[in-house]
Amino acid sequence: MKRFLAAMLLLLCVTGCTAQPKSYTADFFAMDTFMSVTAYGVDEQTAQDTAVTCERRVNALEPALSRTREDSDIYRLNHADGAVCEVSDDTYAALQAAVEYAAYTGGAFDPTLAPLTDLWGINTENAHVPAQAEIDEALTHVGYQNIELLGDNQVQLKNGAQIDLGGIGKGFATDAVAALLDGSCSVLATLGGNIGAYGENPSRDSGGWVIGIADPDNNADYLATVEVRDRSVVTSGDYERYFEQDGKRYHHIFDPATGWPADSGLRSVTVIDAVSTRADALTTALFVMGLDKGLAFCAEQGIAAVFVTADKQVYTSAQVGEVCTFTFLGEEKGYTYAQ
Repeated sequence: MKRFLAAMLLLLCVTGCTAQPKSYTADFFAMDTFMSVTAYGVDEQTAQDTAVTCERRVNALEPALSRTREDSDIYRLNHADGAVCEVSDDTYAALQAAVEYAAYTGGAFDPTLAPLTDLWGINTENAHVPAQAEIDEALTHVGYQNIELLGDNQVQLKNGAQIDLGGIGKGFATDAVAALLDGSCSVLATLGGNIGAYGENPSRDSGGWVIGIADPDNNADYLATVEVRDRSVVTSGDYERYFEQDGKRYHHIFDPATGWPADSGLRSVTVIDAVSTRADALTTALFVMGLDKGLAFCAEQGIAAVFVTADKQVYTSAQVGEVCTFTFLGEEKGYTYAQ
């Protein structure tokens, strides 16, 4: 379900730097989006080997996470009519994470929204507002509790449930990239809307990576930046995938309780976290919760998040200052930093 982080990496070259590391960038298309991994190493071969290895790891996750590829574990599970299926280690690990974060967020994030995604058809030629009776019927199959993890990579879906791991897939891939790194290279992984920044940025004295948070009204521009190291930055917003009908916009972030696009008063949520899968799930959950409940949840759970509201207010949880340097740049664009 995610989502594009219109992130701008501000690689501000520092004058007077010496012995800059060599870099290599692998650009590729995976998980229905453009991706890029740039590695910085002591020599070009080391950088190239690292970037290419990361690319191969992400590509290898396609058959583990996709629900549209007929050779994928998720496709097979969704078409098993409730029979027990054996899945790969990656698929099982992703499902475990999905169920864990669904429970953690009280169901605000839910990996069984495939029936709603298909019904609304957002980002397809069939996008439309369904009848309430259709939504109600789809909701009878929604609920992360319908995923039975039986151990030994055995999974069963109950009650006609259908899985869609789009809500954490790119985060899972980002974490898989991070797991490959041995410290020989710094890496910036831009996997769709998930940014993973690991090691020191050789272009800044501080060693940090500066990532832009998109302006929802113009996602080619940004209203704030966060400077991070060894963190993932993930954003979910209502501007990423949507359609308009009768003058109203309907976006792709569904409230699992209602079956409708979440009407929470938010335009976007960004989460900064060492675990990208967690950040991915939380951006959706916090968007569904809305500002007040979302900020309270962040305070209780120690989550670093940036909220952008429909009335152009920007709020940050207390934890943001603990994990990154936040810079507000949205005043000229009509935004107010409400903190």
